[in-house]
Amino acid sequence: MNAKSCLAGLAALAWAGLSSGAAPQAERFAFKGIELGSAIANVASNPKFECRSASAPAADTICGLRPKETETIAGAPVRSLFFFYHGGRLTSIALHVDEKHFTQVIDALRGKYGAAPVKTEAIRNLKGVAFENRTYTWKSATESLTAQRYAGRVDQSAIRYSADDLIRGIEARRAAVAKDPSKDL
Repeated sequence: MNAKSCLAGLAALAWAGLSSGAAPQAERFAFKGIELGSAIANVASNPKFECRSASAPAADTICGLRPKETETIAGAPVRSLFFFYHGGRLTSIALHVDEKHFTQVIDALRGKYGAAPVKTEAIRNLKGVAFENRTYTWKSATESLTAQRYAGRVDQSAIRYSADDLIRGIEARRAAVAKDPSKDL
């Protein structure tokens, strides 16, 4: 086989790949480059964060910002930021921002991940004043990203990244152990 026929074959393969109509790979959900499912070393090795053991439903280790450390999302200051790990893999990320920055964060998320379905509901504060809560949810086959305008308080919004496939696996293993304790080996 000569170089000319080899190049022609490669060109044909490249053209077939370009014209196949295959959709591009969807962007993985990540916060500041830290992807769901990634190893704990990505955060634990950063002096900005501290990690501790936990016994949460989908986490055995939780990492958060050290005191006096700050972070932003879409230029908005983050009130709190936590990375949840199980078996050394990132299962979810939870962060809170002031509600006044919610639209700015949503606009940035739309710019990165595209449009998302929105669910609206009326909520009331303790004084009975009504507010329209908006929850945006981006989904892939294995992950989800949820942004909630009012999260527990009307001055606070929440953003949650979840590795749904990892969490389902953890729940299935725990259910199997609860059903048959001999599997807890």
